[in-house]
Amino acid sequence: MTVQRWLFVIIACLLLLLTVGFIYFNEIQNPQWAAIKAAKKQAIEAAELTKVEKVYHHTWNKETWIIEGINKEDENVFVWLAEEKLPEVTKASEGISAQDLKATFKSKQPKAVVKRIQPGLLEGQRVWEIYYSDGENPAHYHYDFYRFDNGNFIDSYKLPSRTEP
Repeated sequence: MTVQRWLFVIIACLLLLLTVGFIYFNEIQNPQWAAIKAAKKQAIEAAELTKVEKVYHHTWNKETWIIEGINKEDENVFVWLAEEKLPEVTKASEGISAQDLKATFKSKQPKAVVKRIQPGLLEGQRVWEIYYSDGENPAHYHYDFYRFDNGNFIDSYKLPSRTEP
């Protein structure tokens, strides 16, 4: 075979691999994208949102979608969508902000490395979830839950640093 034919075969194989990879990725992600789209649609209808800013997916006791957006009165709101419950709309001003909660948390635990702060539901109660490592070696990871409305501490869960075989 000539160099040109080898080059053609290699490029054709690469294109085939890229196409198969793209199709596979699409098939894997489609259910997640469809769930996000449905949650956005439900939140827009429930709270008359003009803009969706963030979509959070929280699973603890139940699967929950929390959509942060701006309603037609130009207020920041959170829409809580939980299984078997009607959508609940909460103004952001009625709760503590993620930035304020993080500042309070970091003042109490300065060595902690915050990985994620997101809203969620814990036993039917609106909460902020902070996922963080304690900064030690080996790292221990924790989930701390705080009330959404006032930032009061609710509970903490510590994950094991390693699992046994």
